Amino acid sequence: MSDQVFTQEQVDDLLQQERTKWNDEVLNPLVTERDSLLQFKPKDLTDEEKAIQIKQQELFKKEVSLELKSAGLEKFADFFVVESVDDLKGKMSAFQSLLGEMKIDNSYKPNDHKHTDPYSKFEKDGNTVGMIGSKLSKIFK
Repeated sequence: MSDQVFTQEQVDDLLQQERTKWNDEVLNPLVTERDSLLQFKPKDLTDEEKAIQIKQQELFKKEVSLELKSAGLEKFADFFVVESVDDLKGKMSAFQSLLGEMKIDNSYKPNDHKHTDPYSKFEKDGNTVGMIGSKLSKIFK
């Protein structure tokens, strides 16, 4: 290795050159990219704007609650996640039609609930005398 001795001015000049080179090659492109991305950054809201947004959200929740209550669906409020009242009305009508179908499907459907006449009862028991008697009783009435 060669023993080179640099003066303080030479060291300062080399440092300045490298700093300038780094600024041009690394820092400036990063700053440019950051500045171009700043246009997409959401606007910082003031306290008043935040309060207005909170009030609007509360108002919307109350409006949804009232709509559900008027339709008799307030028990199902947790299942309705909507962005607008129009969306809510569409979902409510679909839900109500589904509930109607479920009521019909789950309603009482009698089976084996036929009116049994005496002849059928005797026939089931295998009582032929009773069967003949029930037929003859209709004739003599």
